[in-house]
Amino acid sequence: MPILKRQYDRTLSVVRLIDTNDIHLASKSVRKWREMEIRLLTDAGCTDLAFRPPNGMSSFGWVLAHQAAIYDYTVNMLIEQGQPMNPELFKLYQPGTSGDWMGTPLSEIQQYFDITEKNLLEWVKTAQPADFEQIIEEGTAPSFFVGMTCREVLANAFTHLNYHTGHLTALRKYWEKSKSV
Repeated sequence: MPILKRQYDRTLSVVRLIDTNDIHLASKSVRKWREMEIRLLTDAGCTDLAFRPPNGMSSFGWVLAHQAAIYDYTVNMLIEQGQPMNPELFKLYQPGTSGDWMGTPLSEIQQYFDITEKNLLEWVKTAQPADFEQIIEEGTAPSFFVGMTCREVLANAFTHLNYHTGHLTALRKYWEKSKSV
């Protein structure tokens, strides 16, 4: 094998390893913070998934299911240009819905989160370097995503997931304040 070919293959392997490792770290971080907030909310006595502050913030259950829908949307609809893994749950907890918890049991929400997270990590594991650079084209996604590479779409997903983990923190703080009054 020519030296340039081996060097090129090694460079692609390193790029792929960095992509994979960074995304695994981001996923692990999202899960850790999410689970911590669920535990802190539960420890504070908030186990009602319908809990929603009167200030218009989305409910506890909606936020948890919406985080799973983010993974689902990112891979299955934006990157793969297909349908969500769980169309029923996705429809209930997608952006633009009311923010109400729709009665989905926590175990089902957790299962949805686990399977959509695993699906995203499987995509990353099998993706080639060129897949990360694929561009979202007009007519295939909302205008916000048009022109983004799949790498940027993945970064956006983790930003969105972390935003909603902060949302869980705000719910917890509101809950704790309302109980101390």
